[in-house]
Parts: sequence; C-alpha cells; structure tokens
Amino acid sequence: MDPETQLIEGVAQGNERDFEELFRRYQARLGSFFLQRTRDRHATEELVQETMLVVWERASSFNSSSRPSSWIFGIGYRKYLEWYRRNSKSNQLYRSEAEQDPEELPRESKNEVSEQIGRETLSEQVRQALGELSEEHRAVIDLTFQQGLSYGEIARILGTQPGTVKSRMFYAKERLKEILIRRGMKGDELWQISRGV
Repeated sequence: MDPETQLIEGVAQGNERDFEELFRRYQARLGSFFLQRTRDRHATEELVQETMLVVWERASSFNSSSRPSSWIFGIGYRKYLEWYRRNSKSNQLYRSEAEQDPEELPRESKNEVSEQIGRETLSEQVRQALGELSEEHRAVIDLTFQQGLSYGEIARILGTQPGTVKSRMFYAKERLKEILIRRGMKGDELWQISRGV
C-alpha cells in the first residue's frame, strides 16, 4: 500500500501523527499551488489550512483507488474556487513576489544577481501571461507542470474527462504562446520557458 494512503487511513482513525506527517508532505506543494493563483501569502496560508482541515474531517471518505495527491489537490482546487468567488479582484491575482516581499531579494555576486534578475524577469513575464489565461487553462498548466499530475488525475480534480483536460492543455499552450509573442518574446526566451527556466 502507498505510504500516503496509509497516512490517510491513519488520519481517518484519528491518528494525529499521521495527519502531521501528511500536512508536512503537502504544505509546500499546496502553498505553491495557491500562491501562484492568489499572489497573497496570507490567503495561501489560509487555503492550505482549510484544505488540510477538510482532509482531517473527511479522511474516511477517501477512495484508495485514486492517488492521495489527486484527492488532496481536488479538495484544494475547490477551496481555491470558493476563495476566488469571494475575492475576484483579478488585478491582484498575479503580482510579483518581489512586490510581496521586497526584503527577500537575493544577496549574491553581480553575475549571479544579473542571472537571477533575468530569470525573475522571464518568470514574471510568464506569470503575467498566465494571468491572462482562463482559470480552466491555468489550472491544467499548474496541475501538470507544477504538481506533476497525470491528465486522468487532473480530470478527477476538475470533475471532467481526460480528453477535455488534453484539449484544455493544447489550447492553454497555444494561447500562452500567443500572449508571450505579443509581449515581444523571441524564440530563445520561449525555448528557455519550455525547459522550465
């Protein structure tokens, strides 16, 4: 049996240590997932807490035929949608991390700083471009590339079919490419993005 499935079974029986371990494993992953959408550290922390509270309360409803990550991210995605409906101020969704934490700038040599700034600028351009995509398209990109989930798992999270996820991914990539080209990105920068820079 998968170790995370065992943890969820322990949580279903009220085992607090199993819950703490599950929380430890998912805190950063969920945090990344939420922060990318909300651009708000406080909201991110709240969403992680709310998601894991549901995991604690509903662990007995987990169907062990699916992966724990699919189940937990499904809960998280629904929590995010609730948050989004309450706070649909789209101009605040994709602010840069530098705006949120200016004191956290790296302290490195000039070359390293220059390279870091280049990567951050590229990342910021991608982040802004992602902000122009629909939520459906952003979700499939994030769940695929950031969370490493399969189309089948994403389909379960989003409540749709794997074919629909594939179609959304295709259109998301095409739309993202159009936006980045419109913003003046050239082939070399697009190649860096495709390598995950």
